Amino acid sequence: MTSAHRPEILDTFLHVRTRLSAVIYQRVRCSATTADLLQDTFLRFWERRSLLREVADLAGYFMTTGRNLALDHQRRKKIAPFVDGIDGLEAVSDPSPSAEQVAIGLNELRRISAVIDDMPPRARQVFLMSRIDGLTYQEIGNHLGISPKTVFSHMVVALERLRSAMRVDE
Repeated sequence: MTSAHRPEILDTFLHVRTRLSAVIYQRVRCSATTADLLQDTFLRFWERRSLLREVADLAGYFMTTGRNLALDHQRRKKIAPFVDGIDGLEAVSDPSPSAEQVAIGLNELRRISAVIDDMPPRARQVFLMSRIDGLTYQEIGNHLGISPKTVFSHMVVALERLRSAMRVDE
């Protein structure tokens, strides 16, 4: 067992191969995938054979590794749908906005900014304190020396201006 080549790895694999194949097939339900995962299991051990000197139960280790590879295969299959050829790649979208979307967004931002600039000064101030600074109506009222009810009234004016501007462009 101190040999770096560990011939018992091959012997153990050949001994558990039929049982391991059944366990993997039970998970993946495909003979070709089962064969691939069996081979992957053996290769993992063979590539790390010098690190397995202290493993007492190679058969159990083979079974666990093979089962885990089958589970990983099933998870990947559920998460990443298979794309047939290049034709299907157009369905995979880029999460970054296109140049057109950026231009539309900038245009919307300019429009909203112009509407905010055209609001009555107190309504603009209340709107910015609420939406940009994140202050409550009570906090805005305390800061400006007005009641929360008056803050609410200014906010209604600001939101109505925004709503009206958005309807015009629809």
